[in-house]
Amino acid sequence: MNKILSKTKFTLKTTVLSLFFLISLLLLFIIGIQLFYIDKQLSIDSINTKIKSISLNIQTVISNNEKTNFNTVELMDALDSNDKFKLYINILSTQKNLYAVYTGYKDGSFYEIINLDIDKSLRKTYNASLNDKWLFITIDGKNIDKREVSLFDKNLNLTTSRVEENNYNPTLRPWYIDANNKSGIIKTSPYKFSHIDTFGLTYAKKINENGDVVAIDVLVDNFNNIYKEQVDKNSMEIFLFQKNGNLLSTLSNSEDNFQEFLNNFQDFTKFKNAQIIELNNTKYIASIEHIITKGENEYLLLLADYKETIKPYNKQTLKLLSTFLLTSFIMIPIVLYFSRIIVKPIFRLVNESKKIKNRDYSSVQKVSSNIEEVSILSSSFMDMSKSIYEYQYSLEEKVKQRTKELSEKNAELYKVSITDKLTNIYNREKLDSVLSDELNKSLRYNTDFSVLILDIDFFKKINDGFGHQVGDEVLKESAKIFLENIRNTDVLGRWGGEEFLVICPHTKQIDAKIIALKLNRVLQEHKFKNYPNSVTISVGVASYYKGIEKFDEIISNADKALYEAKNQGRNRVILFENI
Repeated sequence: MNKILSKTKFTLKTTVLSLFFLISLLLLFIIGIQLFYIDKQLSIDSINTKIKSISLNIQTVISNNEKTNFNTVELMDALDSNDKFKLYINILSTQKNLYAVYTGYKDGSFYEIINLDIDKSLRKTYNASLNDKWLFITIDGKNIDKREVSLFDKNLNLTTSRVEENNYNPTLRPWYIDANNKSGIIKTSPYKFSHIDTFGLTYAKKINENGDVVAIDVLVDNFNNIYKEQVDKNSMEIFLFQKNGNLLSTLSNSEDNFQEFLNNFQDFTKFKNAQIIELNNTKYIASIEHIITKGENEYLLLLADYKETIKPYNKQTLKLLSTFLLTSFIMIPIVLYFSRIIVKPIFRLVNESKKIKNRDYSSVQKVSSNIEEVSILSSSFMDMSKSIYEYQYSLEEKVKQRTKELSEKNAELYKVSITDKLTNIYNREKLDSVLSDELNKSLRYNTDFSVLILDIDFFKKINDGFGHQVGDEVLKESAKIFLENIRNTDVLGRWGGEEFLVICPHTKQIDAKIIALKLNRVLQEHKFKNYPNSVTISVGVASYYKGIEKFDEIISNADKALYEAKNQGRNRVILFENI
């Protein structure tokens, strides 16, 4: 090393400082990468997360509203009220998202109540005042060319009533025709209302053999409240639209960027992960989430201003860079000090330690230093070299032997801890661990998995008739048969007594049933060594579904299905049905 230093003419101090500056430059390079790449990626990831969160909220709202809207139509069908006016007012009052409630009759008669507060343009369309709350429209089928329009305030006092020309025939409307052609409640695709500038949906149902239909209207624009809670309007724009370009709902001051986006990009799948694009000479981070609920097919587009989105991350990085530079300047005199006082004797200690490493114990020398700890360490090196020389070889052999024995014992203990003593398959503790792991995967990735609880039919008769030893042999042979006939990915264990549990990852309930039927078949066909009769099993099958948070719930469901299998006469497979 001294020869190398002599040739290069580098002092130890210079070497330490050079190393310090090299590390500093490397860290600066890493921070630069963060500034120009990682910050960009973080901003894109934040948009991905935000769009998925908004999409999930919208789908949740749609699902909840769907149930409420279906229940409302069912309620209108079930209640035979002579006073439809008050009934419909009560429905609109309790469900703030409804636009209108109405009934269409086969003879062309029509009975509708509209909530004027649902859209700001309604009052202008129907010449209503700010005091008016409800719009009441009636059409008499005997005089279908006319309709009566009445306005009521919030206390249901009549404020205005007029008769005007009518060209509306409910029996010709798609909701009326669909309701009469299909059983149950129908739901239309989003469409643009004719008298207000917004999109909506209609839910309808035929209520009698005459073909009369009750229906409600819901505005799609109600999703704006979801956007407002999660989107920064100053730097982000969001659009809910159909594939054909119909804009259903938006949170933006202008549709220019939306139209420009549709003109430039037709393949929406490439935006499932956020991309950086340019619209109207401005950079944006764009992400699209495909929303599918109850047959509907819409897209959610989020445009985030690139500069505004990345700005917080850049600020953080610049602060980090400033802090690093300041720290580097402070560290320079400290490095110089330690290079002079500490580094040199430590370097000599390293050389002495290399001698020990190379087993050159006779040439090990003591290092003199003003630092007490270095002197102590040097003395320890001297003592250590002597001790190592005497004991090194014997200790190495002992360590190897003990390590091998410990490894074998640990492997043996682990196997014993997860193995059932009688059947030599997994025990209850191992099964609980696997169930917990599979449930966590399903909760995180929404994957399927199923469980089978297998119970040997009339096992008590085997014990009572042939003795417990024969019963144990039946259990062991059954376990071997099950193990040989499940898939490599399935997990088998003894659940307790004559019950076995099979865990089937990534398996739907119907596929798990096939496995259960196969196990029952091969067991029936098996000839036992010490038991002359055939053996059958009853099987309960249950699967993970959304809403389950503990694996005990799946086991409970499988137990219920097993109970039903026994109740139906055993020797069968029953699936748990989540109602």
